[in-house]
Amino acid sequence: MAASDAEALERAYANAVHLGFLGPRELERLWERHLDDALGLAAIRRPQPGEHWVDLGSGAGLPGLPLAVAHRSTAFTLVDAQRRRLDWVAATAEDLRLTNLTVVHARLEDYGHGPARESFDVATARALASLPVVAELGLPLLKTEGQLLVPRGQPDADELEQAAIACEQLGGRLDEVVPNPTSPIDRVGFVVIMAKIAATSPRFPRRSGVPARTPLGQLRKNSRS
Repeated sequence: MAASDAEALERAYANAVHLGFLGPRELERLWERHLDDALGLAAIRRPQPGEHWVDLGSGAGLPGLPLAVAHRSTAFTLVDAQRRRLDWVAATAEDLRLTNLTVVHARLEDYGHGPARESFDVATARALASLPVVAELGLPLLKTEGQLLVPRGQPDADELEQAAIACEQLGGRLDEVVPNPTSPIDRVGFVVIMAKIAATSPRFPRRSGVPARTPLGQLRKNSRS
């Protein structure tokens, strides 16, 4: 990333702190906790020219906005249900002269049944929900052979088991958990990688609020006990 782009991103996210989109303590650790965390995804799965990425529950544009700045030949769609944050992302993208970023105001449960279904090469989701919920909201949007990248702290074994079960129901597969090479969150940040290996049933995602209330992996796991 060019130095001028890095400086512009830093100014933009200082403004995000001022507006309350990030906590007041985040100003002093913008790079190590937010920007480097976002950009580290490209070391795990580099955005390719012509690909389409979607950032789920993007909030203040993390990780989609920094990735769009660094990889201008890749198209990024940032989806969130909060209009005020999306308006800030759109205005920031215009200030940064980004032509490869689109914002969409929608609930993910609805977006997954629209025209964008099965149209993305890669999906990301940072601080969105538990892994089984992210799987249900993200996998329907991916093309077969697409990937879902979920940056977070180190997940526990139980959550990973539930996510693997959820993936089976969604035409996906839980592939691996790898360290994020540029993130020190929780000492070391991690990225959970899921793959889309078959078409997702049109039943998914379920209607608004249901994935979070009754996660797929939890349902089947409890039924076994």
